[in-house]
Amino acid sequence: MAQNDRTFKNERLTYRLNIVAQEAIQANDQIFLSETGCRIRDLRVLRLIDDWPGTTFAEIAKITGFDRSLTSRIIQNLIGAGLIERENSSEDARVFLLSTTQKGKEVRQVARRLSDRLEVILTDPLSAQEMRAFNEILARLGAWVTSEEYRDALTHETQKDAK
Repeated sequence: MAQNDRTFKNERLTYRLNIVAQEAIQANDQIFLSETGCRIRDLRVLRLIDDWPGTTFAEIAKITGFDRSLTSRIIQNLIGAGLIERENSSEDARVFLLSTTQKGKEVRQVARRLSDRLEVILTDPLSAQEMRAFNEILARLGAWVTSEEYRDALTHETQKDAK
């Protein structure tokens, strides 16, 4: 049995994309942990907070798609590690605004360099031309699945099935 036969037990595109992502994350997570002290999902949250200083817990949970308890644990771990800090919003004391510390910015840079190296290994089987095409396709699919048109098409499809 070929490796692909074992990896892709289902031909559906979303399944195959998910398997590729999960396998790469699982293979790289320990490397990120040993090099940065953070797991990949922690680094995703750190990056988002660094990109949008003053963001809130609710915004991070929504953007990442992580459940609220996981998001809370990640944020608490990042605060405990001194990578991010929080301050009360002046508009609503129940809301905490998150920002990256200098140490967090440094960890993000280490993670970025590591990510760049690991991505080269991940995409080694693809030529430069294939990578350009792959990135263009992913960008188009990403724009499509986040569009109103896509949601409308899904609604239309669901209504067809109901008839």
